[in-house]
Amino acid sequence: MSEERGWSEMNADILLAITECLKTYSDYIHVRSVCRAWRRILPQLPDHRLPTQLPWLLRPPSLSNAYRREFYYLPTCKTNSLRLYEVSYAHRIVGSSHGSLVLVHRSPDIFCYNPITKFKAFLAPLSTLPGVVSFDISNVGHEYSIQDPLFQNIYTLDFWELRDVILSKVILSSSPTKNACLAVAIISWCNTTELAYCKCGDSNWKSLPFTGFSAQDVIYCQSEDLFYAVDIIGDVAVFSPPNNLQIIRNIDDPIAGDSKYLVKSSKGELLLVARCLEAQPDLVNDTEVYETTGFRVYKFSNAGKWWVHWEPMTDLGDEMVFIGYNMSLGLSASDFEGCNGNCIYYADDHSEKADAGVYDLSNDCISALPYDPHDGCSPLSLPPPVWFSPNPC
Repeated sequence: MSEERGWSEMNADILLAITECLKTYSDYIHVRSVCRAWRRILPQLPDHRLPTQLPWLLRPPSLSNAYRREFYYLPTCKTNSLRLYEVSYAHRIVGSSHGSLVLVHRSPDIFCYNPITKFKAFLAPLSTLPGVVSFDISNVGHEYSIQDPLFQNIYTLDFWELRDVILSKVILSSSPTKNACLAVAIISWCNTTELAYCKCGDSNWKSLPFTGFSAQDVIYCQSEDLFYAVDIIGDVAVFSPPNNLQIIRNIDDPIAGDSKYLVKSSKGELLLVARCLEAQPDLVNDTEVYETTGFRVYKFSNAGKWWVHWEPMTDLGDEMVFIGYNMSLGLSASDFEGCNGNCIYYADDHSEKADAGVYDLSNDCISALPYDPHDGCSPLSLPPPVWFSPNPC
């Protein structure tokens, strides 16, 4: 009888072949952690390309340890922590896409950071955003001089106003490791919004000429090599910087809801998700915070070359949608164990109250994620929870 061999003695080629069949980064981590021998054989990051990963929820930072961040994983209802000096309490997360967080610290610098690989790439600084006339760090409280894009008057903003209020969101077209990666930012001025873009390493942001288009969300569709943005009434901007600029007008009544998101579903359909918010008093901090009360979902229906009809949807079927500061994402629940379809998984992008939960379209009910978002965290904290899709490349 042949002698039995332990797991640690598995042939290296067989082990590598097995891991190439894995589809989730979490499974790869678990396989690699079986024993020391497997950790020696398997590289820290998988060599094969993984499909789009189920997002982890990056929790707000702990008051006791600002540099250790916890990631909540839906299928297991467990958290794992990483020491991330680049994602501390003092940083603001303004975007999350293709495995990278987009962060701003206490300077005009804005950068992409992959928590898995630790890869870091700088975008053009905030001081070069369209509308910024000058930046003077010594002029405390009035560091930025701004020219209003509509009325052309000059006014000043302090550093925190531009960082935390004016810069709404940044999304990426691909991993920043790719030369073709483009970043698109939504800039929310007092009277209007602007869209701007740059590449990693660029010295300046460039404006996109969508006059009167108040963008609320933007996504990138790789299959079409196009960006899509939606405004507050449901009009859509389609573009591929610096060309192919087009506005598709909503032929129906303005879409109701306080925040709008665009999502490319796992089936390739373009969806619009409208988020309804309600002001709630925060007696502890003597302020008002906004909490999510529901959602409405619509599907893009072409009503002519320059027109869109948003068809209401009451059932997403197997689809689950993830929204927040991340680039909105649609996935098939059947591809991920422990996840429910016909649900919207949402994180906070409008307050500092860690407003995160799950909205079920089948019963119009909201349930909390099975963890306390304030456990060990500041009750009013930046950055808020954000969905992060691990991408080890």
